[in-house]
Amino acid sequence: MSPTNSFKKAIQDPSAAVQYLWKEPWNQIKRRIPHEVGVQGSYETGNIGDRALGEQFKSRFQQEGYQTRLFGRRTTTSNASTRVLGGGGVLHDWYGTEHLEKRLKYVNSGEKKLILGVGVPGFKSERARSLASQILPKMDVITVRDERSKSNIEAVCDADVTVTADPVFLYDDPKAETIGRTGVNFRPYFDEKDDMSDDVLKEYFEYDDIEGATAAYIDNAQQICQQVEDPIFIPFTPGDEEFAQKFLDIPIIDYEFSVQKTLKQVSEMERMVATRYHSLIFAGICGKPVLPIAYEPKVEQVAERLDVPYYKPHKEVAIDFKPVSNVKELRIAAQENFQIAFQALS
Repeated sequence: MSPTNSFKKAIQDPSAAVQYLWKEPWNQIKRRIPHEVGVQGSYETGNIGDRALGEQFKSRFQQEGYQTRLFGRRTTTSNASTRVLGGGGVLHDWYGTEHLEKRLKYVNSGEKKLILGVGVPGFKSERARSLASQILPKMDVITVRDERSKSNIEAVCDADVTVTADPVFLYDDPKAETIGRTGVNFRPYFDEKDDMSDDVLKEYFEYDDIEGATAAYIDNAQQICQQVEDPIFIPFTPGDEEFAQKFLDIPIIDYEFSVQKTLKQVSEMERMVATRYHSLIFAGICGKPVLPIAYEPKVEQVAERLDVPYYKPHKEVAIDFKPVSNVKELRIAAQENFQIAFQALS
């Protein structure tokens, strides 16, 4: 954030400006502290799934003896000789090319360049396709979390891409005592994104009537909560909690920015309604029967790999929880992200 933008932000939201003024000096220091591996991602945004990714990357590299630091999505430089884009749906230009340019600049400036376990929603603009075609073939390693991501890279360049699985699958089930309730997670509806045009929402999220899809999604969420047994809402972001407070008449667990606490909450459930991508992965880790609500293609991809049916959030949803499969295989595939990385670094 530039000083000019900081000033504007301070006028609009003083608390955000205070947070920036506290965090940015530390970010500057972190970039200069000696470290061998720098991992860039969206790890401090408040999203539990993204935080889980950051924890996995840092712990796996440190277990191999590498001094490792995590950086935010706006970071373009660090002292690390090995640069990593670590997990998340990071390779796309659906919000414009700025974030994509920063991500690719960061990883491309390392001596070793690794892109690990990422999602690739796709490249819409000519600028994004050009960036991808110039930089991705230079990477030492590219692993992606699903076949769709591999296809989206292959559509723009001839890079070596390996399909693995999301690194979050490497968490263990905490095996908490089951309390017999139905865990519920819904994300805020898809029409809340001010930085995405209706055309992008229609193309990427595949909703022809944005207003109608939003209303249908909220209605579906309310109907599901009325029909499932003893529901309780598990938020994965502060926005999830706000959505539940506004639209759902069920108990809500207070949001905490903690992977272990959230994973334990899922482990305590009898079954899960999972809308967020990582709420479905957490349910898979814990072996819970699931009802996946696939608000975008990445949720479809992981539901298919767990061998469970999924439903569009704005279409008719059958209240039918199915047991997950293939979790052991997905854990093995998730581990391959790091096996391939360490082989490249040896």
